[in-house]
Amino acid sequence: MNTSLDCTKIVGQACAITFQGNASNNRQQDAFFFIDDYYQERLGVTAIKSIRPPFCLAVSDGVASSNYSQHCSKAVVKSIRSLIDRQQPLNAINIHNVISKTKHSAKRYGAAATLAMLEVKSEQGGVQGKITHVGDSRVYRLTSGSSQWECLTRDQNLLNDLIDEQIQAEGRQAQMTDYNQAGMAGMLYGITECFSLSTKDGFNAEAPQSEVTTIEIDTGDSLVICTDGIHDLVPSDEWELIDKHTGLQKWLLALKTQVYQSEGKAYDNGTAIVVRFD
Repeated sequence: MNTSLDCTKIVGQACAITFQGNASNNRQQDAFFFIDDYYQERLGVTAIKSIRPPFCLAVSDGVASSNYSQHCSKAVVKSIRSLIDRQQPLNAINIHNVISKTKHSAKRYGAAATLAMLEVKSEQGGVQGKITHVGDSRVYRLTSGSSQWECLTRDQNLLNDLIDEQIQAEGRQAQMTDYNQAGMAGMLYGITECFSLSTKDGFNAEAPQSEVTTIEIDTGDSLVICTDGIHDLVPSDEWELIDKHTGLQKWLLALKTQVYQSEGKAYDNGTAIVVRFD
């Protein structure tokens, strides 16, 4: 059995990687929030940082089918910094409100982006993680001693909506393994929820419907927050496992190599953040 973390001590090591990949539009549409600031880089690996709660890790992926989506993903992670600075709750509605109150160029209206965010706090002597999820960026967990990464988020797309309808018709309880299936028609992967830029004199976007999950975090747990440029090209069952001896920078660089060597040949931007709780 895992041992609950002592929240008075440094409890984690975190590292992030981002790369533009071979995106046909030659744009970096990913952005990420790493502990205390936001970034949008073509290529980079952060230093490994020791962290303790409270802290936040997040990725946002611009939706390629919308124009100027790189500006929306950056606005999403920038809003996280703004909310933290103002000591306001981190949730999809507040992120949407910050974005909506910012004046954007009219040509950028409708630019869209996803979000996968992990907020870690000390609660009642233990450590909890709150996952806020919009679209198809994901959060994965590997518990101590496990031989398989577990996906903790359900993509908000047409395929999973159809699966929901089928499960409801069958009268059974949904399991996370029912979702995020691979090998289906591409059009069914179209996302159904996202953040979107708006202008004061034109397009007015509504706040997306987010999915929120709370997890207990134990010693030995590792979590990955990533965009679809990672998980679409390299399924989690092909990821290396992580233990207390794993070098996190080396692990992320190996994952990047897998993305470039995959059948998709890094056709999309890729961003991943890994955190291990020691």
